[in-house]
Amino acid sequence: MKLFGRNKKEKNLKFESFPKIERTRVLQGRFVPGVINNGESHFFINLQVFEDGLVDCWEMVDLELFKKKLNSGWVSPKIPNGKQLSVHHLGSWTVKNGEWLFDKESYFEHIKEVVKDLNPELKNLYNCFGTTTKKVGNTNVSLLGMANGKPVRIEDPENYFSQKHKGDSFHGFQKIDDLNYNLININVFADSRIQISGIEKTELVSIDEFTSLVKDGAISTEILEDSIVHIYGFGKCTVGTCQYSANIEEKLSEINDIISQLNGDKTTSEICREVYEEYIENPTVRLKDLLKVAYENIPEHLRTYVLGDMDAKDIPVRMIIYGEQEIEKWSHYLISKEKGYELPHLNVPKPKDE
Repeated sequence: MKLFGRNKKEKNLKFESFPKIERTRVLQGRFVPGVINNGESHFFINLQVFEDGLVDCWEMVDLELFKKKLNSGWVSPKIPNGKQLSVHHLGSWTVKNGEWLFDKESYFEHIKEVVKDLNPELKNLYNCFGTTTKKVGNTNVSLLGMANGKPVRIEDPENYFSQKHKGDSFHGFQKIDDLNYNLININVFADSRIQISGIEKTELVSIDEFTSLVKDGAISTEILEDSIVHIYGFGKCTVGTCQYSANIEEKLSEINDIISQLNGDKTTSEICREVYEEYIENPTVRLKDLLKVAYENIPEHLRTYVLGDMDAKDIPVRMIIYGEQEIEKWSHYLISKEKGYELPHLNVPKPKDE
């Protein structure tokens, strides 16, 4: 008896008729201090290094491509004297007297050792075969996207089934003495616990304890000129002129936003965006006043991103709240004015009952 026959119709089956599926695999990784060289500014980041050998350096690459990024200078094991050390949402300082642990070759070996620590036998390493994109129609799209790795705290690391707490993080400074500071990761978790890492021995504190550290000056976002910044596992440098720095009180407010987001609650940005959209549909004085309160509740360093529009940024919101002259602070407006181009416009409705 012929159980599995093949006929002409079977040979012409279209795979498009079969439903597409996806799967998710959890991979272990570590944050590793690194620097992205973008001209004058050198951006300190947490390189995300995973057990399959992939490294996120503003692009997911395998070890071979990472070596090329390192050799090209895109990834750097040091910050040259006179250049700027920039830390996202923390600040920017001119570097002096840098003392760094690695050169390009030893830094690559360091990253390989991190992978080996996660995957001792180096099994099933990902191979990009020289490219991280594929062509879809007329567009090149990323094969791997961004890792978006987040800190995880495990209650009992020795117990595979132990509870895991997901978190998010930002950077700050931990005071050693009047002239020495550690550049630290401040990892905030959904259970309102805060882990201080980027130091030899991590510390776990409550929000109240963390707030006390801030009030006492043990944790800060601002440091004096000629302070020495220590980056655990990377090196140290003296900082000169400060271009800008975040406000520590705003960082405390950011912690509340992170905890809200981790627990599925609305952040201050999401609340503001909802009020903005309601105002656009029905512009009234009441909603304008509510929008002002909602906008000013957002930590100042996060307000630019409230609309999720990297082009207009928060300018439409500011024009509604503070007046149409706010457009003069828009980067597109400033560039057009400087170059003598036609000035751009953003149309926002005025309250109909004003």
